[in-house]
Amino acid sequence: MRIFLLPLTTRQALIYCQRAAPNPQAKASIPDRITKKAAETWAQWETAQSGWRKQIVKYGNQGLQRIPYQEWGLKSFPPSNPKLQAEQITKNEKFDVVYPGNVMHKEDVPKVMARLARERKQLHWNRFIGSMVAMPFTVPFILVPVIPNIPFFYLVYRCWSHWRALKGSDHLDFILDHRLYRPVSSPELEDLYEQVAPDAPDFKFLTRSQILDGSAPPEQIILPADSHNVVAKATGVPELSGEVERALWQIQRQFQQEKSQQASENPKGGETQTDNKQR
Repeated sequence: MRIFLLPLTTRQALIYCQRAAPNPQAKASIPDRITKKAAETWAQWETAQSGWRKQIVKYGNQGLQRIPYQEWGLKSFPPSNPKLQAEQITKNEKFDVVYPGNVMHKEDVPKVMARLARERKQLHWNRFIGSMVAMPFTVPFILVPVIPNIPFFYLVYRCWSHWRALKGSDHLDFILDHRLYRPVSSPELEDLYEQVAPDAPDFKFLTRSQILDGSAPPEQIILPADSHNVVAKATGVPELSGEVERALWQIQRQFQQEKSQQASENPKGGETQTDNKQR
């Protein structure tokens, strides 16, 4: 198992866990079998040329794109259990945390991991419970003919997604608490950042108080939007292409929303009045 920590902006980083290859002779767990079946069904629906399946896939993919990239990152960690944790502690098994040392400082690696593990834990728990509570209210949609009960299956998926994110954050917390990680600056990643973002500023870990009191420098994007395939190639992890693409799309959207909000708070009319006063 390897953990990748990729700076996206001067404040935000993506975390992704590359799991060890599964034992082909081992029996898949029930959640894994359900997940596999759901993925196969979704892939089958994506081949539809028209009809309700095509529409569900279209809007479903748009919804998946908007699920926070931090949640996807936590879901990449396999759920742990006491037996496995005891073995890892006994063996003092350390996991490589691969990061670009020319963009991120080594001492910031555990700080960023801890923030990603803990800052959204309560949110995932609240939304896991909320999805569970809302499920019974979607039962009447079963009466709709032909089309499956989409609201119910959506809540099931979100419930599962938040649960997996919770378990992922617990696993990451365990790795941090027992120091079962080893920061490794990858030459391939260093070359990648030098290639795609030669003039970008470095990643800076900021405390919450620095952000709230306004003493932090403005946030800037490090990785360009079209770098996702290059990241996947440099790391040798094809899955990172989709993860990075989604994260950068969300960050670009976040920056645009903040820019629009600032523009609405400081309209041109106010600037004109100030100019008139100066004249």
